[in-house]
Amino acid sequence: MQHNHLRRRFRVWHLLLFFLVVFLAGFWWGERTEVVRIHLPPGATNQSFRFAALSDIHIGANGHGMSRWKRAIAMVNREQPDAILLLGDYVTSHKGIPALDDALKGMHAPLGVYAVLGNHDHWAGSEAVAEALRRHGIGVLNNRAVCLRKAQDEVWLVGIDDLWSGKPDWQRAFRGVPPGAKVILLSHNPDAALAPQREKASLILSGHTHGGHIWLPLVWLLSRAAGFSLIPHTEYRSRYPHGLRRERATWVYVTKGVTAGNRLPRWFNAREVVIVEVGHPPMPKDARGAVSQS
Repeated sequence: MQHNHLRRRFRVWHLLLFFLVVFLAGFWWGERTEVVRIHLPPGATNQSFRFAALSDIHIGANGHGMSRWKRAIAMVNREQPDAILLLGDYVTSHKGIPALDDALKGMHAPLGVYAVLGNHDHWAGSEAVAEALRRHGIGVLNNRAVCLRKAQDEVWLVGIDDLWSGKPDWQRAFRGVPPGAKVILLSHNPDAALAPQREKASLILSGHTHGGHIWLPLVWLLSRAAGFSLIPHTEYRSRYPHGLRRERATWVYVTKGVTAGNRLPRWFNAREVVIVEVGHPPMPKDARGAVSQS
């Protein structure tokens, strides 16, 4: 009898130890940063364009999160992209703005660095955030477009202001973009994929959702059971909070982001840097996504 009682206690302690290890392993996993590689069909381009995309940096007060962010930038530099695309939410609040100069220092690419603003940037002070970006030579695509050229080929970057907190102007954003051009649309909020203007873009790059911040099945469970979700509310996120999707002729990628300065730790949900190859031979008929981990 006593032997059975001790055996049951032994099993209970083993079970508790197992759950503790899993619980702690989730935070270790959340500290990792993945390099996610996306290859898209060449379309109208013959040259290979390589872009690095980063979102939701969330630098906090006193530069909180700077070391994580610097590691992400080092990963980007090793990939040697043609251009770096920043998808918004550079700070968590106005207290992070003084640290932006340090955060943005040393960001460069042959075809430039370009940015759109997110909801946190507007809440913190959009003019101050945009000015910090411009001081470091970063093009702020606030409802405007820029053409990137490589040899005889070109790709247009179109940036739209944040759909939540900004003043998006689709007509102004696409002004000057010729019909049939290869367009990559930068929008912090993935609901841009639901806008009719989506059809003008070959690819939409967005962030905002943090990919749920924790293990997605647990996010869905919390949402259904308690009406609580760590994913910021958007129409598109309720279906596709992360990853590569196709909306008719337009590819959409929602990144989990870097979330360098967030106080809430990630759990079984790694941070990510996205590398997008456009027109890189050999090319499949459809887009494909691959992940390499660091």
